[in-house]
Amino acid sequence: FEHPDVSVCLGTEVRRLDHVGGSVRWVAFVHEGKEYSVSGDLFILGANAIQSPAIMLRSGLSGEFVGRGLHESYGWNFEAYLDGVDNFDGSTITTGLNFGLYDGAHRSDHAAALVYFENRWQHGMRPEKGRVRQTLPLIIVTEDLLEPENLVILDEDENAFVSFAGASDYAVKGMAQAKQKLAALLAPLPVEEIFDRGIRRTESHVQGTLRMGSSPADSVVDRDMIHHQLRNLVVVGSSTYPSCSCANPSLTAAALSLRAASRIAGKEMAG
Repeated sequence: FEHPDVSVCLGTEVRRLDHVGGSVRWVAFVHEGKEYSVSGDLFILGANAIQSPAIMLRSGLSGEFVGRGLHESYGWNFEAYLDGVDNFDGSTITTGLNFGLYDGAHRSDHAAALVYFENRWQHGMRPEKGRVRQTLPLIIVTEDLLEPENLVILDEDENAFVSFAGASDYAVKGMAQAKQKLAALLAPLPVEEIFDRGIRRTESHVQGTLRMGSSPADSVVDRDMIHHQLRNLVVVGSSTYPSCSCANPSLTAAALSLRAASRIAGKEMAG
């Protein structure tokens, strides 16, 4: 990437944000073993939901919600053997989403569930001759809650350390209900057998450790992704998520970042 107004410093680790009088003044970073600092008028923090709160904690920017609520959707693998129907004709990694277990009054008790129809061999191939494509890999994900005991803290060297107790009872109960209802959901298909392929280690979408909200009483940043106390610090990325849906968060994270940039540009133009 090249632009006359942009300098990119690769191989660099941001250690802290130095702030005075309600504003960030400098960023301290390490490059090739040496510490540097750079000043500015506006600062954007977009590491990820683990490293962004670690940077803030090293900067003395703690608070009730900084680093807390680390979460992602809760996932489980299944596979359905099909009778006479071939699969894997799609052009994307996921070719279908079934919302049959998603919304409803049950969400006051347990999580919504979203069923992903996968277009990849995740569990090996069927051994029967001529039936290698007659299988349907499935992923079920449920919502999770932002539990305070799932958090990012600093270790003795002031590096990020994740303390994760596990998914919420709300998410686990939602998955149990989805398992019970999966056969009925797939009833329109010629299903021979459904196999439980086990819990997924991660959905690779960590979020929630610098949540957005209306005030410091419930969050770290406001609706425009601006830190409640340090008004020249903008936090972007999925660390700002105040809740967890079953959908992948990437496009929403991008949209929120673009909105934040648009709001900042609009204020500057108005000023």
